[in-house]
Amino acid sequence: MSKIIKKSFRQSLPFIMIALIINLSVYGLVFNLTFGFDDALVKWMPSANADTATSSVTVRNAPPSFVGFAAESPTSSSTSPVNVGGSIGFVGTSTDPEGNNVYLIVCSTGVVTAHNGGAPTCGATQYCISGSQVAGGQSSCNYSNVADPGALVETVNWNAFFCDDHASEANCSAVNQGSGDSGSPFYVNHAPTIVSASTTDNFKNPGALFTFTATTSDTDAAGSFDLLTLSVCKTNSWSTSTGCAGGTWCTATATGAATAVGISCQASTSVPWMHGASTTYAFVKDWHAMPGSNNSQSFTFTTNDVAPTIGSILLNNGNPILTNIKGAASTTVWATSTSVSDQNGCIDLVGATSTLYMSSSTLGSNCVADDNKCYKLTSSNCTISACAGGAIATVACSVQIAYHSIPTTGSGTNPYASYGWVSAISPYDGGPQSVLGTSSPVELVVNSALDVTETSIVYGTMIANTDTGATTTATTIVNFGNSPMGSDIIGTDMNKLPDVIAANNQKFGVSNVTYASLTYNLSSVTPQSVNLAIPRPTSSAVNQSSSVYWGIFVPAGRPSGNYTGTNTFSAFWDSTATAGAWN
Repeated sequence: MSKIIKKSFRQSLPFIMIALIINLSVYGLVFNLTFGFDDALVKWMPSANADTATSSVTVRNAPPSFVGFAAESPTSSSTSPVNVGGSIGFVGTSTDPEGNNVYLIVCSTGVVTAHNGGAPTCGATQYCISGSQVAGGQSSCNYSNVADPGALVETVNWNAFFCDDHASEANCSAVNQGSGDSGSPFYVNHAPTIVSASTTDNFKNPGALFTFTATTSDTDAAGSFDLLTLSVCKTNSWSTSTGCAGGTWCTATATGAATAVGISCQASTSVPWMHGASTTYAFVKDWHAMPGSNNSQSFTFTTNDVAPTIGSILLNNGNPILTNIKGAASTTVWATSTSVSDQNGCIDLVGATSTLYMSSSTLGSNCVADDNKCYKLTSSNCTISACAGGAIATVACSVQIAYHSIPTTGSGTNPYASYGWVSAISPYDGGPQSVLGTSSPVELVVNSALDVTETSIVYGTMIANTDTGATTTATTIVNFGNSPMGSDIIGTDMNKLPDVIAANNQKFGVSNVTYASLTYNLSSVTPQSVNLAIPRPTSSAVNQSSSVYWGIFVPAGRPSGNYTGTNTFSAFWDSTATAGAWN
């Protein structure tokens, strides 16, 4: 080392001297210095040459940093929280001294780990991380399916970092929690809960108001308790934006509280509405459009079975009833109503019964079946029609009535003349039977008819100028109508052309007496009215009849031979008959 110094000294001496002279000159001093150097001395002094010393420093990769603050996007707040299961975004603008690519990462704690050449990781829960991008711009990431932080916890702290992807010295920025409303923490909204749902005002008739109540729970109180909306739906289909998809019964709102609260609304069914239980569904949401955690609570309400009713009834289209005579086809009588109503829907109607009766019955429609004055019609006699899903239908009942049914015409001598025939119809739906509807009365008309049992009146063989004396021939007249009966009798002359026995030579009466005592002479011009008072028949199996006895006188001079004629019997209502003849 000394050698080196010596070299340096020899080389630098002239410079020192020069510097000294210059310095002395500066201060105005003049020194006469005499330096005597032996050239030989100068020659043996070692000389000093220049050398180098290296310097070094290690520069480590500098971390990226935030330009400004990280922020929520959009900003959450107590009045605008993010729903559990929803999503929230974070944004930040980066800078990096080396221009490395960076990641934006948001963690639950302030601990993050950078990874060389790759993405960083959080020390605890990672909320989100962006993709790798060149520093200097805005980065963003999205925390999807936000986890429930726990009951009654409504804020969640977050910690944002920028980390670069340096190949060997990856590094992360200091933690950044934003600033102001857009900074940490973010607000979380919990789902409300339906504790129970039921119909609290139940068992009503169609069209009446039912009350639906749901007990709900929502304890979120940041800012204020949430406003809850209840929707009661007709089907199990609902959304927070459009509500009930298959029809809404009703909606209502209530403010949440620290304890469960009830929300009630009312709705009425349409008319008609089928009886029995109907299933409905309860859904709830809070004012942040967060659906209830256990929505679609099903429950039922019960509509009563309401007895059907019947409007006006028309018997025989309002016309008098005309019965056929015995032996002819029975008369069909219809009772109809075009206004059978059932609040449960006319399709609920099972059938109908009916009664056709004479109004003299003290039992009315509860009369005992009797084909003289009371006909009981079962559902097989009645038809319900014209129901298209509404509440109104048509019912028609028919019955064939006997020829001897009691008439209600025939003036005062008919003991039933003050009455009429009435039809009662009772529709039913399998539940409560309706009150009977009755028609206005119509008349059943007197009908007189007869039948003569014998096809001929045979007097036998006689001699001219004689009569039958005590020997009479009888004809049996049977009542084929529905009232006490007499008969008009008229006849023709008996002929064996050109010879004639005049009609008035025949006599008849209601008693079996001699020819001379018989009451009536047969006329060929004017009918003879015979008040037979044959009682009204009460059964088609038992005839009511009377006999007419006949005799004849054969005038003198009548040639021998067979004489024939025709006697005609016509029925009429016998007004002389007593009340007993009406039975």
